[in-house]
Amino acid sequence: MESEVITAIVSTPAVLITAAAAWLAGRAQSQGAYQGPVDAVRRAAQREAYADLYRTARRFIYAWEVAETAHQQALRRDLSAEDLLPSDIRALMDQMWEARSALQHAADMVLLEGPEDLAEIAKRIWDNATLLAGEDFGPHLGLRTVPLMSGYVTRPDSNVARNEAMSQFSDAHRGLLPAARRYLNGGALPQG
Repeated sequence: MESEVITAIVSTPAVLITAAAAWLAGRAQSQGAYQGPVDAVRRAAQREAYADLYRTARRFIYAWEVAETAHQQALRRDLSAEDLLPSDIRALMDQMWEARSALQHAADMVLLEGPEDLAEIAKRIWDNATLLAGEDFGPHLGLRTVPLMSGYVTRPDSNVARNEAMSQFSDAHRGLLPAARRYLNGGALPQG
């Protein structure tokens, strides 16, 4: 056999292997080039979801505290807290409900974006906000449960429940930013 034929027969598998390796490397590089921007967009969406939850939680708790303070002052002046609230207290309660609605959206976004540890923090914030503000079955129907505010609930344990919900809300809110920072910066989230 001629040396050119032998060289062609021997080198063909090497050329095919080299071509396959080059194709795989090119494919991996294109995947990386595509995945990088996708990851950046996802990180930006997560960062915005975590920041929005933090902001809306702060807004909610402020609105809740203002409404509770006004309600307590109205009770001290012997205004009715049961049937019709005075218009200024009703306006404060409506602001609290608007803040609660924004908080629900923000918590839902974090529940959607994850990861599981941050979703759990969002759930604790939302659950305790619901305990503090009451449940909303539809403002168009006017159906809302009673919020955990002084004077609204006459059960002996209502102050304990309110204080516990407030404490758990505050703990979760305080833990949100450090956990989000660890996750977004690539650190491991603490377990437990």
